[in-house]
Amino acid sequence: YASKLIQHGWEVVSEGLKHGGITNMMDRLSNPAKIVANSLAAELKDIMAPLFQKHMDDIISGAFSSGMMEDWANDDALLLGWRADTAETAFEKSTAGTMNISEQEYYDNGILMAAMLKAGVELAFETMTDAGIIEESAYYESLHETPLIANLIGRKKLYEMNKVISDTAEYGCYLFSHACVPLLKDFMAKVDVDVIGKGLDLADNNVDNAELIAVNQSIRNHPIEVVGRKLRSYMTAMKKAI
Repeated sequence: YASKLIQHGWEVVSEGLKHGGITNMMDRLSNPAKIVANSLAAELKDIMAPLFQKHMDDIISGAFSSGMMEDWANDDALLLGWRADTAETAFEKSTAGTMNISEQEYYDNGILMAAMLKAGVELAFETMTDAGIIEESAYYESLHETPLIANLIGRKKLYEMNKVISDTAEYGCYLFSHACVPLLKDFMAKVDVDVIGKGLDLADNNVDNAELIAVNQSIRNHPIEVVGRKLRSYMTAMKKAI
């Protein structure tokens, strides 16, 4: 169940992201789950913001491309080694179960996944626009591309996803993940199955109205949501992937 939830959950949850932005993705959660996911996303953004900024700085300064070219000259020794390491991870070797997981169950039992998508997409957008990239381009490079990557993971997990994307993207993926995983160690130590795996164990869905209103406003008024609503209004031929 865990293997299937993770492998296919990214694709299911990001499909909601594709059609209606972070707003729609978060609206698919129950009200209590939305508040929890929003809080988790805020914590994740605080942890990861410096790393996002460092990687943007390395791109602008040329440090990223210099390192990648050095590895290229060395027959991609680092990249191919990292790719091989990915194939040996527990997730990659796991087998997705044959049980049926409904679309809504992916949301209900994948609160942490929604939080991670919200944090990552918003941080990517904010980092790019802070560096001078226009909002429309930043939207496409952050939110709009996420479902494409999630679709690759849903098809054949991380190893094949990394083989399909460009070498530049794959190299950057490894650099980022190697730095980010240790940063998230303490955060993940606090994570339990209520936010990934089983869902919240609640007697009802009651929430404080004022808190819910504040959370909804913060989600819907983020700059990526504002520009996203405009851009998606032009995407009249967008199709369902799942």
